[in-house]
Amino acid sequence: MEPSKQLTWVKGLKTAYQCLGATQRDQYSWVAKTDQIYVFSAETDHIDPENNKYSHKIGTFFKRVPAMTTGLGHKPLSISHSKELFEAVTDAFSRSIECYVILVKGTKFGTSKGGVKAGYDSHLWIVKELNGSVENGYEFKLCRTR
Repeated sequence: MEPSKQLTWVKGLKTAYQCLGATQRDQYSWVAKTDQIYVFSAETDHIDPENNKYSHKIGTFFKRVPAMTTGLGHKPLSISHSKELFEAVTDAFSRSIECYVILVKGTKFGTSKGGVKAGYDSHLWIVKELNGSVENGYEFKLCRTR
């Protein structure tokens, strides 16, 4: 589905979440939520584009998250954020909950300079695919619905 709504760009991820009425569990959470809708973020300039594929024209976002364990050297906070994202994606997938996707650039793992910028619109998305686990790595695909 081609986009039909205008993207609004703001400075900062938190600002974009607030514009959609969503809050994060903590400042570095990888997902946010309104009362009823999850808000996922797609880093359009991620340093690992093979595992973070976003197509605005087609309306798809694919993300692969590597295995996250203390045994692999990951910090507990990173593991917690991965679990939080996995649980949100699992919930949205199992209950076919529509969600929002915010476009992000300039984060710690982005290639853009000048600070974090986030774009949002009122298109709704749905989780079409989910495979894996936090411990072994997981991947999911979101598709724009309307």
